[in-house]
Amino acid sequence: MSTDSTEHPEAMRSLLPTEELAFLREIYGLDADADIVGLLKDSFQVIQARAQILLSLIVICLTITGFSGRRIAESGPAARLFLGVGILAVLASALILFCGPLRIQWMTSTRGSSLDASLVHWIERRNQRTRRYHLAVLWLVIGLTGYVLSVTAYLLVV
Repeated sequence: MSTDSTEHPEAMRSLLPTEELAFLREIYGLDADADIVGLLKDSFQVIQARAQILLSLIVICLTITGFSGRRIAESGPAARLFLGVGILAVLASALILFCGPLRIQWMTSTRGSSLDASLVHWIERRNQRTRRYHLAVLWLVIGLTGYVLSVTAYLLVV
């Protein structure tokens, strides 16, 4: 068996923003600031697009609640409880999206003391929006679970 390093790659680890910038400079070169800015801009666009997809799911949930929520809630206390949990969790997800990934803040509206400081700040902002996106996904899953349980409780009664 070969001891080639490609067979047993070194364990990957998360990088701090300053380490990530240094790694990006290794990849793109020391004078590739425009490429790194472009990569970060693209990262923000990915987060924005995915957040919009979540927002679409949230709107669908709230629309369905508007049409059949009353009937489900009237079927019993369990259905009412699960529906309430579902609505609150879905609304929490929307709030997290509006305060995080969907919040508009232009990259060029802030500047650090140097270009590297600005790049590190943008990496930190991207990471924060990514964490908020994941939190919004979690709340949406909790909300969808509440909806499914409320419909299940409704169907068991009807």
